[in-house]
Amino acid sequence: MTKQASALDSFYIIDGRETEASPREILSVVYEGASIQSPARAEDIIDESADPQPANDAFDPLLAKAYADAVANTSRGSFPFSYSGSLSRLAVAKALLQVLFHDGRFKLGDLRGKAVWHWNEGPACSMAAFYESVSWACEYIDALGIKLYGYQYTPSDRNSLDIVFDKVASSAQDEALFDESPFISHDAHIGQALKCPAKALAAKGDWIVYIPFDTCKHRLGGSLLSQATGKDGGKSPDVTDADYFIDCYEVVRELVEDGIAVAGVPVADGGLMPALSSFTAGQAFKADIASVMRACEETDLIKLLFAEIPGVLIQIKDFDFDYLDAELLLQDVAYYPLGQLSGTKGPLELETRTGSALKGILVSLMDSASEGED
Repeated sequence: MTKQASALDSFYIIDGRETEASPREILSVVYEGASIQSPARAEDIIDESADPQPANDAFDPLLAKAYADAVANTSRGSFPFSYSGSLSRLAVAKALLQVLFHDGRFKLGDLRGKAVWHWNEGPACSMAAFYESVSWACEYIDALGIKLYGYQYTPSDRNSLDIVFDKVASSAQDEALFDESPFISHDAHIGQALKCPAKALAAKGDWIVYIPFDTCKHRLGGSLLSQATGKDGGKSPDVTDADYFIDCYEVVRELVEDGIAVAGVPVADGGLMPALSSFTAGQAFKADIASVMRACEETDLIKLLFAEIPGVLIQIKDFDFDYLDAELLLQDVAYYPLGQLSGTKGPLELETRTGSALKGILVSLMDSASEGED
């Protein structure tokens, strides 16, 4: 590829097969701005895809505390080539979850974002991974019914997708759909402040509720846990259920705007454990993980705690529990009450199906955990 040519305008031959569209043509499906004129077709890029390695070592549930500490001190690095597609979908979901708890008036269909790819063009399998990143991210964005107002590709020494949803569609756009779509608002706007805090309030009796936004299996491939420990996690979570994400987003956004959710935090990078640790940091809280394991039919505690399935943790008042139950039942959204806050200082403990063998093995990360799940 010449120095002037852009990877957005090349056609790709991956594993001996030519792709049907360039990355820019794929992006045009979800791009809402004025049409960007592509230059003449850039030089074809020939590359091969990278397959994920099989899980090479089992994760020990008795080391869960050490894993939690390791993940809390690990930030997302360069996308491994074999997980670029799944991590790109996670990046889209994470960006949507981060704006979920902001003040303002908006629904999922109102949101507009900007995507920036930083990519190292040198290594083998890198450009095939870039193509997968663009195609998987755009497929997911399109299925969610949202759009991008901008995108950018920048050669770099790392491979990552940075995306933010910080704007809404203008009131003039799609005006004919306002009365037809439940996912678009009149006079939509996003505030800069959080509608509810990212730390659980010290209120005795309040419930902490976990709501996953996808129905996929718990897997550790490409996770921060795999990155932190150097262990291959095998396959990554298959985050594809856009319709379910839409339903979850709609009902949780209503809970936020109506003040039912008094605090909330996304679950994304690192999985459930880092989010739960930072959300309850400093408060004594006993989380009922056993009920989640049973409902999800997941026997592996580490997969349940560290698989990066998009979702949220919210805090609600005890007297709002029946209302929450009715709303989520109406939307056919699964949720898991993890327990009630003690209102006192203390550690985080987990109740697992093995009872005392693991009870209390995990404590709050306190100072090592950052705000939210980042």
